[in-house]
Amino acid sequence: MLKIALCDDSRCAINQYAELISQIAEKHQIKIQLSSYLSGESLLFHYSEAPEQTDIIFLDIMMGKTDGMETARKLRDCDCKAQIVFLTSYEDYVYEAFDVNALQYLLKENTSIEKLEEVFLKAAEFASKKEDELFIFDFDCKTSAIPVHQISYFEIWQRIVTVHYNDGKSAKFYDSMEHIEKKLSGKDFVRSHRSYLVHLPYIVTFKQQTILLKTGETVPVGVTYVQSLKRAFSDYISRFHVYNSKSLN
Repeated sequence: MLKIALCDDSRCAINQYAELISQIAEKHQIKIQLSSYLSGESLLFHYSEAPEQTDIIFLDIMMGKTDGMETARKLRDCDCKAQIVFLTSYEDYVYEAFDVNALQYLLKENTSIEKLEEVFLKAAEFASKKEDELFIFDFDCKTSAIPVHQISYFEIWQRIVTVHYNDGKSAKFYDSMEHIEKKLSGKDFVRSHRSYLVHLPYIVTFKQQTILLKTGETVPVGVTYVQSLKRAFSDYISRFHVYNSKSLN
């Protein structure tokens, strides 16, 4: 059963979206448990008491004391792995949504039922995986596993690969970049250099010949990889664009 939280300071909005989400879940035979919160504070209190009880969070932005964006930041600071979908009337915060690894940013007035259904199904699929997919490797007769979402980048030197993860940790093993790239296909890892494979969610800034990561680390960008890396990052960012479909009925 998927546990879903709706957080909005409008009871009317909560009732509206609770009904729509329930209809979509029933249509696709997905069992859900809905909880509603009228403030960011109440959602944060619930999460601190029962972190395992939230799989998907639909979150408004403009609320009282703690707005939706600050709520999302605090959730992520607590290692919240729930899929966050911003459902708001304000488009000004779309790029900040990227910083908290939100799945989607939707405008209430411009999101069709079909788009809400599409986003819900995507969130349900990702939530079922719990972001706990592991990258497994062997080194020195020992098998290790690292959650993929914790990996910021890989680098290789003379067939020895170093994987950087969990804000400062690293581990070594023998492999090739081509094999790792293939192994992680479809999981937002892109070559920035012949010796580096970067996880797109960790990129903060492009500089002249480097990129700055959220971990504070700097990774080189090879001339032949600049355009493909920027295209991949642009595609990743575009997942957070504001949809302009017909309004909900």
